[in-house]
Amino acid sequence: MNMHYSGSTAVPAHLQHASGLRYPDSSVVSVQHVAGWLADGFRIARANPVLWFVAILGCADFVTVFELAPPLRMLAVLVGPVLAAGLVLMQERASNARPWSIRETVEAVNVHRNALITIGQCGAAVAVAYAGHLIAFVAFHVSMKASVTPNGVHDLTIAYGAHNGTGNALEPVLNMLAYAVAASLVWFAPALVVLNNVSPLNAMAASVRAVVRNWRVASMYGIVIAADTLLADSTSMLVRGLVVTPLVSALVVLSIYGAYRGIFGKP
Repeated sequence: MNMHYSGSTAVPAHLQHASGLRYPDSSVVSVQHVAGWLADGFRIARANPVLWFVAILGCADFVTVFELAPPLRMLAVLVGPVLAAGLVLMQERASNARPWSIRETVEAVNVHRNALITIGQCGAAVAVAYAGHLIAFVAFHVSMKASVTPNGVHDLTIAYGAHNGTGNALEPVLNMLAYAVAASLVWFAPALVVLNNVSPLNAMAASVRAVVRNWRVASMYGIVIAADTLLADSTSMLVRGLVVTPLVSALVVLSIYGAYRGIFGKP
């Protein structure tokens, strides 16, 4: 795979190599900053409301499809960095009053496709269960029993599909942690790649560090996204599809670029 990336969305520059994990530092901000990020997002969206309305609904539709078909959630993590890169590119150019087009955005994202695919693959490896669901399955649905027969022969019995009582209540928590780690890897990484020309490894390391340092802000986003997921069983699909999921998508889409600027101090 060709792992060379251009320096920016327009003019190539020097790549920040992964050696030594040299990545941009992040600052700690308060939850109150989210309102400002949303305000900036709305200001940018007002310049081209139809396009951003379609973008928000498109993201909401993707989320709905992934919720209806859980096996496709790995695809969501793979596609997410590419979509996020396109969104922040459009917001960055609109914020600086620079002319842009959808074709130009696609071309700029394509320049960084290897880096974005790498980020998606790393996020998917965590979210899919190679680290999360597999551990949860072994911990909560597999039981092992060792015994010794009268003739001294040791016997080990492994049972699949077991239910380990109240301990199974911890399974959703473990799965949630796996998705949280995956989200931390990809939250800021696409923006750092396409706007700051950071290598994939450094971008993911910087993203995780930023999320950990701003755990209060991250928790707020996590609660909102989790609430949307939990409403799947108690709210009709029509209400979720037309109201709840689009609102959650709007929160993420409109604030993603402001969060990048606020936490990484980019003008």
